[in-house]
Amino acid sequence: MLTARKVYEEILDMPIRERERLFSIIARLGFEKEHYTHAEVFSDIRRSPFTIKEAAEYLEVAEITVRRWVKDGILKHNWIGKNIVFDPDALKAFKQQRQD
Repeated sequence: MLTARKVYEEILDMPIRERERLFSIIARLGFEKEHYTHAEVFSDIRRSPFTIKEAAEYLEVAEITVRRWVKDGILKHNWIGKNIVFDPDALKAFKQQRQD
């Protein structure tokens, strides 16, 4: 059976040049990922309010679900004029709470 420990030991046994090639390939393939989660892209850089569409995308639900949560008082929101917006930190906490 192949275990992480065995793989690690095999990597240590490789010549340094081969190890460099291996990690280069791993790094390159890691950046060829087709889809990144919202958290991977916007983890700590988003400071402006989210729209309903952006909130739905972040929470991985339909926009109608976000609207229902707002109507039912489940999801904290603010108003900018006639537009519903969401604080990024509140959305992050809400998402974390739903995952627990």
